[in-house]
Amino acid sequence: MGLTTAQRAAIQNNWATVNANLQEFGDALFMRYLLANPGDIQFFPKFASAGVGAQLRSNEAFQEQTLTVFKFLGQIVGQLNDLDAAGNMLKERVASHKPRGITMAQFERLLDLLPRFLQENAGANGPCADAWRVAIANLMPYMRSEF
Repeated sequence: MGLTTAQRAAIQNNWATVNANLQEFGDALFMRYLLANPGDIQFFPKFASAGVGAQLRSNEAFQEQTLTVFKFLGQIVGQLNDLDAAGNMLKERVASHKPRGITMAQFERLLDLLPRFLQENAGANGPCADAWRVAIANLMPYMRSEF
């Protein structure tokens, strides 16, 4: 299936907006994720004791985690011209999370939020959000291969 040149460009242009404020976008997406899936805070022992709520946004360990994830997503976006390379990067990341009890379901729930989140918060128009969905659909099999 793959991504068209226009889809790849739309994602990379949208990511430039995100990249200008990785911390804010990362914090906001993770807050949305954890508010929708509060039990998943258990997978983040460095800040689980802070609980899910507004106080989490000022937690240093939470901010470190969200920034790490968004920097990694930026690396994936940078590799979209080679979906195999991007997919293998994700495969390695999933493998490193599996021993902590994180399942494909957690990855899927977070990635399912991403296109709409970017549409609502980072200026992704409809075709760009759709491009994100296509990219995620292309990359999911690499991740699922670890489970």
